[in-house]
Amino acid sequence: AVAAALVAAFKNLDDGYDTVIKKTGATGEAAEELKKNMDNVFGTVPTDAETAGIAIGEVNTRFGKTGEALENLSAEFIRFSEINDTDLNRSINSTDAIMTKFNVDASQTKNVLGLITKAGQDTGLSIDTLYSSLEKNGATLKEMDFDLTESVNLLAQFEANGVDTSTALAGLKKAVANAAKEGKSADKALEETVENIKNASSETEALQIATELFGTKGAPEMTQAIREGRLSVDNLKNSLSEYGSVVEDTFNETLDPTD
Repeated sequence: AVAAALVAAFKNLDDGYDTVIKKTGATGEAAEELKKNMDNVFGTVPTDAETAGIAIGEVNTRFGKTGEALENLSAEFIRFSEINDTDLNRSINSTDAIMTKFNVDASQTKNVLGLITKAGQDTGLSIDTLYSSLEKNGATLKEMDFDLTESVNLLAQFEANGVDTSTALAGLKKAVANAAKEGKSADKALEETVENIKNASSETEALQIATELFGTKGAPEMTQAIREGRLSVDNLKNSLSEYGSVVEDTFNETLDPTD
């Protein structure tokens, strides 16, 4: 029985090592170093060796991390995937993709994972849905000068509250173009318009205000969402640094003696 357990344990580790090598193509000393990194993650985070291998391999490939930085970020992605019930490979790849799209430096990855997690916690939106929306609409949002934090928070509200994202963004795009003519930033124009629509004396007046900025296509959808309190721009522009501890804090709260 002991021998069988030892064989099973060795196979578990070997599967993790194989995953690292397959994902990185590392050989020789580089491969041995990555295996040590995997051992450290496997011994730190309650997970299996293959999952640790996936994290080490993907983070090394996607983010170019090595040594302790590789171990720390790999552990963070494992925690993120665990608390958000997401596929680890997809989480790493999608995070890399949206950070590249919004020109966010790799040093901010932990904060980005916290931002995504908090958006899901606040709205109940699935992380996979949020990733898909960011990947689909990121170029449009970036074109409108929304940074990653603003984009995540805005799209999370749209998706979670039943606002048609494509319609809303079409309206926003027109709104930003109109605001630029008046020398206003995108977020300032959106903030002013939301407040005016919210405080309009009638639905007709609210729709008229929305139409002037969002255009006829996006106005009805945006007006309804704002008047019903399903869209707020009060906290769109938070700093990424505010989210740095979200993943680890949430993960630690889920741990028990078995872990």
